[in-house]
Amino acid sequence: MKKLLIIGAGGFGREVLTMAVDNPNYNVNWTIKGFLDNRPGVLDGFTRHPGLIRDPMDYDEDKLSRYRRDYPVLGDPLTYVPQEGDVFLCAIGDPAQRRKYTAALIERGVEFVKLVHPLAAVSSFASIGPGSIIGAYASLSPDCRIGQHVTISNYTAVAHDTTIGDWVEIGAHCLIAGNVSVSSGARIHPGSIITAKSRVGEDAVVAAGSVVFKYVKSNTTVLGNPARRFDWKPDDAPDQGQA
Repeated sequence: MKKLLIIGAGGFGREVLTMAVDNPNYNVNWTIKGFLDNRPGVLDGFTRHPGLIRDPMDYDEDKLSRYRRDYPVLGDPLTYVPQEGDVFLCAIGDPAQRRKYTAALIERGVEFVKLVHPLAAVSSFASIGPGSIIGAYASLSPDCRIGQHVTISNYTAVAHDTTIGDWVEIGAHCLIAGNVSVSSGARIHPGSIITAKSRVGEDAVVAAGSVVFKYVKSNTTVLGNPARRFDWKPDDAPDQGQA
């Protein structure tokens, strides 16, 4: 049986862990070996199931150590030496960081698996690349092509004949209409709509709730309805953290 390692033990990593445990392939094709993360204490303070212990009377060292015991952090993804039977999945939201960590492991020839929530509706004529994660109630229509290491969150619909490039992140409750092209590294935040035949360039960002009607240039951020270019300072962005 193969052993799954999840890259990134933050909030998204714990979500992916839950998806993996609930997946029909769990304990059939693979089991969970643990996390790879360069923050050794990232799981401190969490119970086995996500959520902080807030009641002091509920303090229990065994509860605090369950993640570390059952799904431990086994090392830094940049230096981890793959073992026989290891398979990988990257649970880092930011596309640039996901590309960084997956590329390092790809160079070592590791195997990435895809993870599709059992409640997702995926056409038998759709294709999904290795390392991609498809959330609950997501919908993938016929002849849509999902690249490698793509994240499509809960309740997002991708219509027919649409192409999603590698390392793309699409948030929850998005609608990606038919014949759309989303290039590698793009980030589409929750609640956005990409209308039919639109194009989203490489490393572009579509802000939450935006509606794209035509084209988003590479390396630009758009906001609003209709979506227009929005300039912001990277120094003002919240810290994305690391794996």
